[in-house]
Amino acid sequence: MKTKGLVVFLLAFVLSSCARENKTSREGTPPKPVGGVAVEEIQPVAVEEFFDAVGTVKARRSAPLSSRVVGTILTVAVREGDRVRKGQRLVEIDSRDLRAGLDEAEASIEEMEWTLKAAESAVAAAEGQKDLALATFKRYESLIARGSVTPQEYDEAKARYEVADAEAVRAGRSLSALKAKREQAQAKLSHARTVLDYTNIVAPFDGLVTAKTAEVGMLASPGTALLTIEETGRYCLEAEIGESRLAYARIGTSVRVSIAALGREFSGTVAEITPAADPQSRTFTLKIDLPAHSDIRSGLYGKAEIPFAKRKILLVPLEAVLRRGQLVAVYVVDVGGVVQLRLITTGKRYNEKVEVLSGVIPGERIIMRGVEKISEGERVSAPQGSR
Repeated sequence: MKTKGLVVFLLAFVLSSCARENKTSREGTPPKPVGGVAVEEIQPVAVEEFFDAVGTVKARRSAPLSSRVVGTILTVAVREGDRVRKGQRLVEIDSRDLRAGLDEAEASIEEMEWTLKAAESAVAAAEGQKDLALATFKRYESLIARGSVTPQEYDEAKARYEVADAEAVRAGRSLSALKAKREQAQAKLSHARTVLDYTNIVAPFDGLVTAKTAEVGMLASPGTALLTIEETGRYCLEAEIGESRLAYARIGTSVRVSIAALGREFSGTVAEITPAADPQSRTFTLKIDLPAHSDIRSGLYGKAEIPFAKRKILLVPLEAVLRRGQLVAVYVVDVGGVVQLRLITTGKRYNEKVEVLSGVIPGERIIMRGVEKISEGERVSAPQGSR
């Protein structure tokens, strides 16, 4: 089919040329030059080569939320797709048993405070008795030296002081023990309050609810995810590359990322590279940061174009290319300004231009714009932008 199309195209080309020659010979005058076209010399230009790394869009921060206590779910305040704010309550778990423990801990602290006050009074009284006994004993020490008291009276004063001192020490130790118990009771109270707070699951950051398994009446238990929240506005493409191409991907490299579902391209930056390859696929994972965009969602398929080399090629605008079935051609202008149709082979597309693999050589003049205004065999006038 290709050969048949080429024969038809060349036959039409020969007949057209003969018709133009006959017309010129009959009229005896050359054709009038055609204006309004742009003619330029085609020269090699340097372009960057890329290889593709495909992957999946993921949120930079994602948090599966689960309960830290066992209890029945009373309320679920969000649904999948809801946006939440940091600190917002999402799930409430039955807290009656925990609240009873908290009330008990608070009552124990209150009782402990009264006991401590009594112990402090006992310590104060014991210290007072000790001071009085010490003063009496000191006085008896001076009196016995003068013979004003008997040895028995002196011994009795000394014994009363030693008893008062021992009682003060005992009261002080009792007070210290009660204070230690109060600290333990306060720690239990603090723990009870913390555990009670666990019955309210709140959003750890602003984000989007992407998964929900929690239902009212369901039994929540530690380790079972109830909700998943993703931080919106911060997404990345996790793409895989082979070990042979790892040298071309460096942190900070700017890459183009296309997301087919959105029909858009984004400018991304390589932010992370896994330090070890997957032992089965021999690939490394790149995390490419994406700009904030309201349409980006996790789970989308994406493709990153990573630059790895530069080469010189011939490029022509897409509007300069003529297509006749399966044949591709451009208009070439010879030294006399006459337009000739030249078959070419094209390669990769670069935005609004296409690579020319064969058919023309550097330095030849090509009609870049205005091909619809001219036909083969016609002559071009001095066009704007021509060289």
